[in-house]
Amino acid sequence: MRKVDELFRSIDPVQNPVDEPDEALLGRIVALPRATTVTRGEIRGMSRRKWLLAGTAVVTAAAIGFVASDMFGTTAQPAYAVTPRPLKYTSTEQPASGVLEEIAARTEKLAPDTPAGGSQQFVQDSWSLSTRIDGIQVTSAVIPERRTTWKKPDGSEKWTVQTQKPQFQSDKQREVWKDAGSVGATPEKYSDSSGPADMSDERNHEAPTDPRAMRRWLALGYETQGPGETFDSVSERLLDRSFSPEQRAALLRALKNVPGIDYRGKTKDRAGRTGDAFSVTSAYGGLPKLQTLVFDPEDGSLLSYEEELVSNAGKLNVKIPAVTLYVSYLIDT
Repeated sequence: MRKVDELFRSIDPVQNPVDEPDEALLGRIVALPRATTVTRGEIRGMSRRKWLLAGTAVVTAAAIGFVASDMFGTTAQPAYAVTPRPLKYTSTEQPASGVLEEIAARTEKLAPDTPAGGSQQFVQDSWSLSTRIDGIQVTSAVIPERRTTWKKPDGSEKWTVQTQKPQFQSDKQREVWKDAGSVGATPEKYSDSSGPADMSDERNHEAPTDPRAMRRWLALGYETQGPGETFDSVSERLLDRSFSPEQRAALLRALKNVPGIDYRGKTKDRAGRTGDAFSVTSAYGGLPKLQTLVFDPEDGSLLSYEEELVSNAGKLNVKIPAVTLYVSYLIDT
């Protein structure tokens, strides 16, 4: 199980920049099975967010070059990969602990909103720099994916992933994308499923309602317990799990004690929703990056998660600052 995690980390350019020549690296990537062939048992030891967001893609480090290679030849790409615009934040001097407590106090008073014993549905839009669409590294466009997951009480799941419309910051970027083959112009869609959850794994147990117990629960499966690991854990635990108001309040209070947490102020996420943004700077997984969680100030629900390189791009062909991953949490019913 851990070997699978190590393999994915070794070929993820954001988690682990490498100096391996593009040709040798491509050979290893093409030899990998598609993400849909990985079983739930095999991913138990790896970051579930990486696997769940793989979709039609395969994690790769091919973005490190100035040229994107595919099995059909070499296609000229931009010198710098197209990445999403960073979110805009209102300036504030409020301490993160105070704002988190305010949201937690409002949240814990809410009536229960989590379905009792029934099936649940989760929807996320996501994008990552380290993915391939139909076997090709796309650096000329941002192509998000929408994932819809249906989860039964026993933890078994069915999901569908479909690529969304390519996104650009300018008409010039769109033209470069067209010249490079318009990869992703036709939506790709696939579905898969998994069996019941392994209840011997504590991560599959109900989330605690006590802040200290919540911190311990979030740390399960991580070798270290730094701020970056905590933020990463929050983002992946909520991909296919609904929290009650009590659990959301416990999560917010658990975050109050995360070293270096900073309140960024209000922001509008990529779905146009206004939320309170909290960030930490960490080198978890590789390059120094800013990890941001955006919460709904009224009910404490997680709206989005972002990772952004702000000081060092390493071997990546991106301009600083560069968003390298985002997840928008749209539905959990």
